[in-house]
Amino acid sequence: MSRLYVGESVMTSPFGPRVLEGDDRFHYGEDHIGITSKNIICPTNGYVVSSQIVYNKANRTWEWGHYIKIDDLNGYYLFFCHLSKRLVYSGQKVNKNQVIGIEGSSGYSRGSHLHFEVRRKSDGVSINPQEYFKILDAWELNYFRDATQKRFGFDDNTMNFLSGHPYPNALFEKLATKK
Repeated sequence: MSRLYVGESVMTSPFGPRVLEGDDRFHYGEDHIGITSKNIICPTNGYVVSSQIVYNKANRTWEWGHYIKIDDLNGYYLFFCHLSKRLVYSGQKVNKNQVIGIEGSSGYSRGSHLHFEVRRKSDGVSINPQEYFKILDAWELNYFRDATQKRFGFDDNTMNFLSGHPYPNALFEKLATKK
């Protein structure tokens, strides 16, 4: 499963410099296309700041078409753009892996895709989404590691041993949440 889709997806344009049909603006996010599904999921828990479409071309966000802005509650805003349909509303809490929208081609778009962008709340600067996913992995590992240690009373040596598992995030999440 992808981090942004139910099912498989492919990245078609990474974060960074690009030239696309003569447009040589810096690309502040990543573009993805769903392969097995067009359903977009949220990669973490959060709060929907806005779910809207902007028609006023004086506002640059008109280029995003239907988009959702989510506060990840850890210092970042996540933007999901060019959607054909938004399934969440402003003020709503969202959970990791919850379907929030459907991939589309609204706004300034050359075909159906998801533009995913991450900005620091502190200064509004966009960061590479791949770096954000590394930060997210570290948060989740620490959260589920701590929850597992508390739940089972494991000592530090046991926790260090378990951390050597090939998929420590998945292991600790399973241990921490298993009923």
